[in-house]
Amino acid sequence: MLQEPIQQGLPIPDDDSARRRCLHEGVEAPDLATVKDFLRFQAATSRGIIDEEGRITADSLNTFAEWFFAGFTRVTGTPTEERDRSEVYNVGTLPHG
Repeated sequence: MLQEPIQQGLPIPDDDSARRRCLHEGVEAPDLATVKDFLRFQAATSRGIIDEEGRITADSLNTFAEWFFAGFTRVTGTPTEERDRSEVYNVGTLPHG
């Protein structure tokens, strides 16, 4: 979302314009690969307080995923696939890093 305006010499979108572009009624739900990448990013950049090494726990990541799916559907009105939701909730262990 940043590369296009930069290449065209346009201003970089702020949070509000990004929300209007990406999170409006009728937006298609992201595919499973995109959701998994997003959750990997969340896991890699989050700092947990329960895990001794400061990593986010599987339960915390599952909760974040539930909030993401619920919020996406509430904002866009687009339901997400139950199969996709159940697959991302089956988080076992998270990578170290």
